[in-house]
Amino acid sequence: MMRVSVGDASLTNVLARQGADLRGQVQRASQEIASGKHADIGLALRGDFSPLLAIDASLARLAAFKATTADAAFHTAAQQSSITGLSKLASGISTQLLGVTDVATPAQINTLAADARGRLGSAISLLNTQASGRAVFAGQATDVVPLGSADDLLAALETAAAGATTAGQVAAAVATWFANPLGYGAFYQGSAPLTGSPIAPGEQADLSTTAMDPAIRDTLAGLATAALLDRGMLAGNPEERARLAVIAGQSLTGSEEARITLSARIGTVEAQIEAARTRNSAEETSLGILRSDIGSVDPYEAATRLETVRAQLESLYLVTARVSRLSLTEYLR
Repeated sequence: MMRVSVGDASLTNVLARQGADLRGQVQRASQEIASGKHADIGLALRGDFSPLLAIDASLARLAAFKATTADAAFHTAAQQSSITGLSKLASGISTQLLGVTDVATPAQINTLAADARGRLGSAISLLNTQASGRAVFAGQATDVVPLGSADDLLAALETAAAGATTAGQVAAAVATWFANPLGYGAFYQGSAPLTGSPIAPGEQADLSTTAMDPAIRDTLAGLATAALLDRGMLAGNPEERARLAVIAGQSLTGSEEARITLSARIGTVEAQIEAARTRNSAEETSLGILRSDIGSVDPYEAATRLETVRAQLESLYLVTARVSRLSLTEYLR
């Protein structure tokens, strides 16, 4: 029976450890060639993870901006669409109201009044628009619609104009109610304007427009003035009813510039959001490429290393095979 010495056992252990180490190196090099990434990023960075952590922090920040810019873009788009619709509602009747004369028939005035009432309801619906379940003209109270119904508004205006006998008196009562914090200010069910939404480092988007904006308030006042005729305001006085229709048309025409300005202001915010989103996307792409480069392995270097380690492993196998065949007979030969 062959006796294995302590030296032989030690040599066997050494060869086994070397074999395991070389096989691990072969596996890592093969994995790196297949994936193009370092198997041990810590070893590649020599334990200094600060560049990688900085990139990851920047990417996380950009991901947060991506979410806020998307919300802000959706919010302003919904507002812009509503203001556009509001302008169409106002311009679609203002010329007809201005064209009313003292000799207009009651039927003509009644038709315009009914049209104005319908447009007032549509305008309120536009201003109660929600985006992703959040009211866009209610300020910070995004969980409630900012305005009540058209009938409630007209009922409040009827009370405010009670006793008025001329078109001028009715128009003055309407203007006073819309300017009064206890009038339209109380009818508004929203809250304070939203604060700026962060869309880029050191940059915020202005989302402060609410249904309390003067352009919106004046447009509703013009439509409501004409809609009051559909509720029987100044009944029995055709001349004053015709004058009230003209005053309503003048109010809607006079608020046109304010609506254009409001639309332009929201459009400016939309452009700002889109520019920030483009910049953030470009930065995210650049950082992604840089992060990929940090973790990437040189394919030529990895292939060379793989061949070198394979050669070493084959040499080790050859030595191991020879050691395993050692015997007294082989030695004496």
